[in-house]
Parts: sequence; structure tokens; C-alpha cells
Amino acid sequence: MSLVFSVPGKTFIAGEYLALQEGPTLVFLSQPCFELEANKGTGRLGSIHPESPAGLFARKHQDYFSQFDLNFKDAYAGKGGFGASTAQFLGVYALWLYKEAPQQDMEKLLDFKHLLEAYYEVAWKGEGQRPSGADLVGQLKGALTFFEKRKGLISVKSWPFEDLELHLLHTGNKVATHEHLKNLKTFDASSLEKSFATIRESFETQDSSVFVSGINAYADSLKSLGFTCNETLSLLNDIKQIPGVVAAKGCGALGADVVLVVTRKLESEGLKQFCQTRQLSLMASSQKIANGLQVRGTL
Repeated sequence: MSLVFSVPGKTFIAGEYLALQEGPTLVFLSQPCFELEANKGTGRLGSIHPESPAGLFARKHQDYFSQFDLNFKDAYAGKGGFGASTAQFLGVYALWLYKEAPQQDMEKLLDFKHLLEAYYEVAWKGEGQRPSGADLVGQLKGALTFFEKRKGLISVKSWPFEDLELHLLHTGNKVATHEHLKNLKTFDASSLEKSFATIRESFETQDSSVFVSGINAYADSLKSLGFTCNETLSLLNDIKQIPGVVAAKGCGALGADVVLVVTRKLESEGLKQFCQTRQLSLMASSQKIANGLQVRGTL
């Protein structure tokens, strides 16, 4: 028998860069899900790099992990931006906790503060900005996760806008997030905070027009701060011309890997045709919202 940890893909709807100051974030968790499979074995990590956060954590607890062989399945086939590294870490961390309790009690053990402490120990070498771990908390909780570390706030929401659809497309571009964070200087986050407050308000009131305004304002703030790469800026300009599109922004580090596009309900055909023409991959949508970490099987 094997134990399988299923972890959703993640995308920042908003809150990238705010997360670095322990500010508010909104993470969208999507299908398909990553999977970490554990079998009795001799300590093989499979495709997990030994210097990755998951690899370093396994080495730190080598006595325990030497009894397993791991097999990580990347549902996004190497397309960056959906949280493969944090999914690996969450799976490995959950496997480590498995020794403490039957799997039905794992939710009680998976306290986000301990999870983040363990992550920071292996994911940050003290240079530049520390990774926030907000994406990790989202992958633990699932659906649409609001998380604000400085206040210790977590809330999980469903998609509230019946007249809108959310789509994620993969650009094919890549930024090495850890290198970007290492070189990132301090910045004034006030415009991002203001835009985020608008997005949070839209979820409370379920007002889709406020959500659209908030997403576009957040995108403008990222651009003003120099936090959107030129390739994505050019792509966003083209996407905004597509009929049915009401908002768009780059997601994550420099908005490089993934672009979020909001269309009116049942008006995404133009976006789909655009992606076909440009050979861009539509990866997920508000129709494919995922649960957080799931565990199945036994050892």
C-alpha cells in the first residue's frame, strides 16, 4: 500500500509582494492537483531535488524519511508558477506528521504557524526578502484562501461572483523567484494595500464590479512599482482588448509565469481563441476550484 498526499495548484489572485511584509493575500487553489506518493523503501526522493525545501527537510529528518521512497507527480508538467515546490514541501511535511497521528487527526496537527516555521528554516538562507509561505497556507486550506500572517488571519471562501469567470493562462515565461526575492529592495506597499482592501470588500459584499475594479487597480499598482515584467505588460495590453474580458493581471513574481483573466460569464470564447492563436495554455478556471491538502491510502 502507499500513502498519497494531494495538493492543489496555487495562484495569487492578489497579495503577491504584500505577502513579503506579512500583509494580506488571496490565493486561488485549482485543479489539477500535485501528488506526493510515499511507499515503504530506502529513502529515495525521486524527482524532488535534494537542495529544494522538501529535499532539505527530508535530509534534516533523515532517520525518518530513510524508510520511504517518494514519487512526486507534477500535474502541470513542469509549467512553473503553480506551486510545485511548496506542494512538495507540504506533502513531505505532512508525511513527517503522519508518524504522530492517524491521518484523520492530521488536520489538528497541521498548524500553519509550525508549518511556516519549518518551511522558513529550509527555504530561506537569510538573503533578501524571506518567502512569505502564503501560497503554502493556501495549498493547505484550499478553495480561495485569504491569509494575513501579521494578524494570524485565515479565511476560506468560495467563488462568489455568479456573473464572472476567472481564468488562468500560462505564459511560458519564467522568473527564478528565489533569485528575484534575494535582490528585491524594500518598497512602499500602500497602493497595493488599498487595492487589496477593495478586493476583500468585493468578497464581503459579493459585488462583482468592485472585484473587477480591485483587480485592475492591483495590476496598476504592480506596474507602477516595477513588479510586472515587460513580456507580461505587453500580453496584458493585448488581453484587455478581447471582447468579454473585464480585468487581467500578472500573478506571482514579476507576473511572469501566470496571468489571471476575468471575463463576463459565458463570454470567454474570445480569450480561448486568443490563447490558441498565441499558443498559450489555459490551465485552470473558477470552474476548477480545489480542496486543500488531501490524504488517502495507508502504509
